[in-house]
Amino acid sequence: MEPLVDAVRGGRSDVNVVAHEVGASAAQLGVPLHEVLDHVERAYAPAEPPSAVTRATAVAWAERILVDSADIACEDPLTSLASVPYVRSRLAEIYRGADRDGRRATDTHALVVVELSRAGRGHGLEQAVRALDVAQVLHTVFTGDETIAQLSPRRFGALVARARADDVTLTLLGLLLDRTLAERDRARLWVEHLPGSADGIAPVLAALGE
Repeated sequence: MEPLVDAVRGGRSDVNVVAHEVGASAAQLGVPLHEVLDHVERAYAPAEPPSAVTRATAVAWAERILVDSADIACEDPLTSLASVPYVRSRLAEIYRGADRDGRRATDTHALVVVELSRAGRGHGLEQAVRALDVAQVLHTVFTGDETIAQLSPRRFGALVARARADDVTLTLLGLLLDRTLAERDRARLWVEHLPGSADGIAPVLAALGE
């Protein structure tokens, strides 16, 4: 917060810019918004801070929080697997594009699902290791712009072009999973039927998340 205090005391003309930078930096450091605004008030005490400065600080703080939250929600940093909310967002985009082009999303895309056996669920560390193994195999098979995600502790999915959900690809995926997981687990594969409209996305993902 010192840069803002210095800018105010120095009578700088770019205080709003400094306030924006301070707000974003504070959010990145995890400082709560009310504490940030308290600092803004103290920088101007005993006078009231200009509303433009307060707004610049708060907006920058909120924008930084939203960006950080989106990063967390989109991908697991350990496995590089996308989250369910991100899959939902990608599917919504696909359905909108299909509607715009006069096509059906079910004809252009498919969701390949990998399900590990219940017997191999294990504790947290074991689940993390298994997720890493499955992620590596999925990224080996699907090397393009496919969305690869963890749908539940034992289910994983790859949102792919319909042509990539063919028998040859599924056979290769199954062989690599068997080789990677060995005797620790068993994987079941299938192609999940996508709903006829975007309204059905949430129920399908909810069922896969059970």
